[in-house]
This record gives sequence, structure tokens and C-alpha cells, in this order.
Amino acid sequence: MTDVIAKTVAAAVSGVSVLNRPAKTLPIFALAAGALSISAGTKLNVAGELVDFPADCEVVLGDKVQLLAGSDYVVVLGQGNIPTVTGWLANDDPLLGGFHYAPGGNAPARQGGDTTAGINPFSIWDVGYRPACDDPRGMTRVAEIPGSEHVAPFWVDIYLLNAAPPAQGTSMFGVEIADGDRHRPKDSSGNRLPKLDYATAKSIVASHGKQLLSFAEFAAAAYGVTERQAAGAKPELTGLDAARTSRCGVMQAAGNLYVWGHDGDPDEPRASVFGGDWDTGEFAGSRCADGAYWPDYSRGWLGARGRSDHLQLDA
Repeated sequence: MTDVIAKTVAAAVSGVSVLNRPAKTLPIFALAAGALSISAGTKLNVAGELVDFPADCEVVLGDKVQLLAGSDYVVVLGQGNIPTVTGWLANDDPLLGGFHYAPGGNAPARQGGDTTAGINPFSIWDVGYRPACDDPRGMTRVAEIPGSEHVAPFWVDIYLLNAAPPAQGTSMFGVEIADGDRHRPKDSSGNRLPKLDYATAKSIVASHGKQLLSFAEFAAAAYGVTERQAAGAKPELTGLDAARTSRCGVMQAAGNLYVWGHDGDPDEPRASVFGGDWDTGEFAGSRCADGAYWPDYSRGWLGARGRSDHLQLDA
């Protein structure tokens, strides 16, 4: 992970910069009918050279690239200045951005999403428009959510915190979900941590440059799930639970595991738990919150999810 992070940051902040962003509050990429393109009017500085896109430019798949559900991909400037999708940092071509290919679609309303795999439109990032943390994999942007207009745009992990060693990152598809009991997170040596209490969850995401969600942020991130409905069985792996996918594409966003967070107080934030677990029935949902639990709790129904500030270098 260290090498991946270093390479990602180096490419993002020094190799390429955006000179002109056609839509000031959107990435340089546009998604239409499942196809990705660079927006007309985009101008880039690539190692001191001006690269101009006067018209929309389709992003093509690189050789032998197959989009797999639950995976992250990058867009590089390929031969002939053609924007090309490759596997995660598969070569040294100039890095332009990336996206997450989700196992299901985002919620169009407030009854969850679907099971059709595709690019999560809110996961699309570019070198000047991305999460502030070092590793943008498995993250989606939360902004302009009804009822949450007061919440500044931020990025959140698509998947629940996993139990893998730290080098695997905090948001991965199809891996063991971390909880506070038998599935506690592992350290760098592969040993289980003693517990997953508030302090541990906060420390884990902090080691990746992330933070825990406030209640207002959780409500925005989970908006669109089927309210008052839980999964019915404890989930073992991170992945798709379509009825509880949110508008911005957060998976297992509610009614799976409670997640550690805080109440949002700017001076003394209080540990809180959000979302409901698989057995909470009508209590589960985007506004399910409880601040009554002591921060040293570590239980099998408790997990975590990371978030990051939004970074726009050319704002």
C-alpha cells in the first residue's frame, strides 16, 4: 500500500494538473449511457505540455482490460493522447483519474439500488478533484443530498471496514467485514486486534488519512436506502445489498452493521453508532443513530466506515 499511495499522490499532484475544468464543481470526466468521456473544453498540463480536448473525447478500454464488479480502475493518457482505462496503476502513463466499477446501481429514489454492475458516477475522480486522503479507491462523493444541503461535500468508503491487514485499505469488495467480536480487524502482522471500539475504529481510518462519519454526514451518505428495513442476516463479506444501497452508491449503508461515528460536536464529539444492524428491523435506516453507547464497546453488531474531505486543487 505504501508504494501505491506514494505513486498515486506523486502522479496526482505533480505529473498532471487541470488548467481548465469545464464544469467547476464536477470532475473532467462525464458518464453517459455507461460510457466515460473527457468533457469538451478540458485543458491539462502534462509534464509541462498542454493537452487540449476541444470536443468530448471517449475514454477507451486498454488492451486486456475487463471491468470487474467491485474493482477500481484508473484513466491514463495513453499513446496519441488517448484517455485509456487500465488496471490500478498498471503502467507509468500520466495518470488522469479513476473510478469504481460497482456491483450494483445507485438508489434513484429512497428504495435502494439495483443489481446491475456499472461505473458509480459519484466515484469518478481526477487529479485535481478527489478525496483528500492518499488512496481514492473504493470511495464515492456525497454532495447535494436532499435535506443535507448544509453538509459540505465529502467522500465516503463504499464498503464497510474490512478485517484485512492495513495494507489492503479500508474499502474493498468481497472481503471479511470487520466487527467488534469474532471478526476483529487485523494488524500488519495478520493478528486480530483486541477489539473494535470507538478509539480503534477512529485510529484505523486515521492511519489511512480518513475520519469517522458525523451523524449529519452519515444521514447524507445513507440517503436513498430502503428505510425501516434490515438485511435479516448478518453479512460476512463486504458487497452488494441492493435494498440498502444509497443514492451515492454506499453499499450495505444501513441495516447490516451499526457503524461507529460521532455526533458532530466541534469541540467534544461524542461517540455514536449509526444505521442499525441486520436484526433491527424498522429501526434501521439513514437516520438511525444512538449516542448512548460507551466508546469502549466492542460487539459483533458494530463495524465502521471511513470518510475523507473533498479536495479540489484548481478550485
